[in-house]
Amino acid sequence: MVDARVDEAARGSDGVGAGPLAHVRVLDFTALVQGPLATQMLGDLGADVVKLERPEGEWSRHWGIGDGHTHGQTDSFLAFNRNKRSVAVDLKDPDVRARVLALAPEFDVVVENFRPGVMARLGLGYEEFSERNPGIVYASSSGYGQSGPYVSRPGQDMLVQALSGLLFLAGRAGEPPTACGIGIADQYTALHIVVAVLAALEHRRETGRGQRVELDLFSCAVAAQQQELTYYLNHGGIPERPAENHGSIWATAPFGIYPTADGFLAIAMTPCPVVGEALEMPELARYDTNALMLAHRSEIYHAIAERLGEGPTAQWMERLLARDVWCAPVQDYDALVQDPQARHNEMFWEVPLGAEGLSFRTVASPFVFSETPAGIHRGVPDLGQHTEELLGRRARAAGATHE
Repeated sequence: MVDARVDEAARGSDGVGAGPLAHVRVLDFTALVQGPLATQMLGDLGADVVKLERPEGEWSRHWGIGDGHTHGQTDSFLAFNRNKRSVAVDLKDPDVRARVLALAPEFDVVVENFRPGVMARLGLGYEEFSERNPGIVYASSSGYGQSGPYVSRPGQDMLVQALSGLLFLAGRAGEPPTACGIGIADQYTALHIVVAVLAALEHRRETGRGQRVELDLFSCAVAAQQQELTYYLNHGGIPERPAENHGSIWATAPFGIYPTADGFLAIAMTPCPVVGEALEMPELARYDTNALMLAHRSEIYHAIAERLGEGPTAQWMERLLARDVWCAPVQDYDALVQDPQARHNEMFWEVPLGAEGLSFRTVASPFVFSETPAGIHRGVPDLGQHTEELLGRRARAAGATHE
């Protein structure tokens, strides 16, 4: 039953394709979030991803958000490691390293996110792989880059949010800076890893030559602030954080998150006169320019908040949408999983786990292709499930002695 579900998902609902990257093979040395998410995306798109883990398993097998576990595995590991095979290896063992390097001609891509210098010291750097396969694409991701004053610092998402200025864009006046509720630097970096790998593969297709590509959390977090830093670099400052819950330090009124009688409602870029018509607040008509909506956004926010507090979210959504006001209810996860658009988009998958017929629920891939759909080509592997398959019986036995 599990195999049938995997095969059906891999083919897609109309039976075509097995993912646009079905011809690509990836050696995955990554752990935690940005690396595993990147290789999972490649796997969702059909790549054959082989995850090399230390004999006790990569870090996320033992630590995850909220100490959540499903079928004995951390939810964090399950979230980022579908569509992979697992090989348990002790990379300090010269024989094991030799066996791993012997795989180089069979693979197209290597992805690693050790601290800078670790793979080179192990004899598993770009030079060693490219010597055996000149077409190899070798992607390295780190906290701050492969060189520079922070090269030895631990790179972690919230630390990078703090260092990059992201934290000062959220939160209210008089309160501490606020971190994003997800690992945004990790996940934005993962997307860049995937783009870099695809670009390097396209270059190889044209030239036959591989190359090394480098990404880091810090640079990607800075790059995520294109609009904000462009404003700062050309104006020498940014707006103060407001006391109200505007949702952005940049936007003019009525942009913000408002309490209703039974929840919260978000309003985005819509002229105040239009919102005033929808809410029967004619006093908003006088704020008819961007300058006025910015200068008076505090009083506008409080006026709209008072009005929205008089009724439930659904009532206001109906009235606002009828006037094409850009708005949305603020949903918790209970509401999200029942959301009709999320269900229509099939945003949640049942994914196989290990070799025992288990499964778990998780978020689906957002990619949609007409001919080569993203899908579940493999589940999440048990630790070392494919060691013998990839490296042979001797490596399997060697791995067992280190467990």
